Amino acid sequence: MNDPRAAGRFDPDNRGEGVLLIYTGGTIGSMPSDPEDPDSPRVAIPWEEFRRRTPALNRTLADGSPNPSWIGFNVDAWWTEPRDSCNVGPAEWVELARVIESCHDRYQGFVILHGTDTMAYTASALSFMLPGLDRPVILTGAQRSHLFNARNDATQNLISALMLANPGFSRVPVIPEVTIFFNRTLLRGNRARKVNATGYDAYQSPSFPPLAVAGERIEADPLLLRPRPGPGRLRVRTALEPNVVPVSFFPGIQDGKLLEGILDDPRLRGVVLLAYGAGNIPTRPSVLEAIRRATARGVVAMAVTQCGGGRVELGMYETSVKLIDAGVVTGVDITPEAALTKLMVLLGDDDLGPAEVARLAQQNLCGEMSLGVYVTRLEQPGTVRLDAARPRHRFAARRFEGLDGRAGEVEELVLRLRKAECRTGGGRLAIRLFADLGPDEPADPGSDRLVGEFGRRPTDPAEPGRTMFFVITRAAHKLAGDRVSLTVALDTDDPAAVLTWESAEVAAFRPA
Repeated sequence: MNDPRAAGRFDPDNRGEGVLLIYTGGTIGSMPSDPEDPDSPRVAIPWEEFRRRTPALNRTLADGSPNPSWIGFNVDAWWTEPRDSCNVGPAEWVELARVIESCHDRYQGFVILHGTDTMAYTASALSFMLPGLDRPVILTGAQRSHLFNARNDATQNLISALMLANPGFSRVPVIPEVTIFFNRTLLRGNRARKVNATGYDAYQSPSFPPLAVAGERIEADPLLLRPRPGPGRLRVRTALEPNVVPVSFFPGIQDGKLLEGILDDPRLRGVVLLAYGAGNIPTRPSVLEAIRRATARGVVAMAVTQCGGGRVELGMYETSVKLIDAGVVTGVDITPEAALTKLMVLLGDDDLGPAEVARLAQQNLCGEMSLGVYVTRLEQPGTVRLDAARPRHRFAARRFEGLDGRAGEVEELVLRLRKAECRTGGGRLAIRLFADLGPDEPADPGSDRLVGEFGRRPTDPAEPGRTMFFVITRAAHKLAGDRVSLTVALDTDDPAAVLTWESAEVAAFRPA
């Protein structure tokens, strides 16, 4: 690991014990560039001057006497040349992660002073880069600096963040994750978004409640806190893939060539699709084909909602079904900032191929999603065809992801038949699903192995090869064993009835 001292400095000398404050600049450390003109452009001041002007950080006054405003515990610091947060990106995230890694066991926690514009990106990125974190890492900043404003939000943001980062001193629970403290609330970092450009309530968490609230007392919600992984579990990820972009859909994007230009770029490795509502996009063939071309060559595409809250429900509406057909995975209720940085971190891992990245992208890794999607690919020898002469297909027994020990928590369980077609001659057709049905057992509707029975209309000839969905949530417990088989059976009196599909999978939607 590179020595973090090569890029920055410790003050006074990395003593340990209390909190390590990491100073990057931002509004909280800014003052007018012209001391005689308070309206002149703001510039971030050096760390030494910031510390001198922040009473809570200093044990003694300039004359050596005790400082009555001192926070009460040791605060060391690490800093580099202050920078605007617009200039903070993957290289700086790696720098921060390495500092935390090198000092992880010497401090009770860490506070990062950061500009507000990209704070949510940094917090999200660090949450994925620091698996096994056993200490609080709290990002904070300000809309008005205390350095030259008597009325400001900086003082309380800084002091409260430092108190939360030192749980032993403050008698609050250890919160072992990356968070953002702003305007009296502590938010999970990969759930937070900047929602106000100038107000003190700059950050909110649209789909997850605050971890703690700082009023007269600091009160944490124990039901929301993640368990401590224990010492020695921290594993820092420092390889990130920058060729990931967000694409926000808008009326008219389907009429131009910009989307195709982005998705056809050979450098592209990942894309976050900011869809309408619950996961809808324009269904013009050129749009869908551009997405399909990208995913076919290994680009990982994740759909998130561009709304301020709620979640993507791929498969709820016909337009979003087409996203699944195009190879897009769901981000559920992940924020756009977290989705982008999550793909950067996963794609930066050379040990993960595109299929594995797509699989992990849908799972909750560190609290970023309320719901994880666990997909089990079912093995089959090429395209499967069922008809009146061969009315059933049995998938080999296996363990289904997301069900082991937690089948009762599954919100939805779905069998997906990809590139499926159904044709009939007008007669009756039912599709039945069974768990652990023996090869010689009848596919009887009264069997206790029945998972579900479904009717399907013939596939529209204009749109062949669509994904078919079969919701089997009520039978999740039947598929929760170590090795369980799944059988698809036709019940029909129509000699022309045919059901085919190219691949199959079971998706379990389970709360995080």
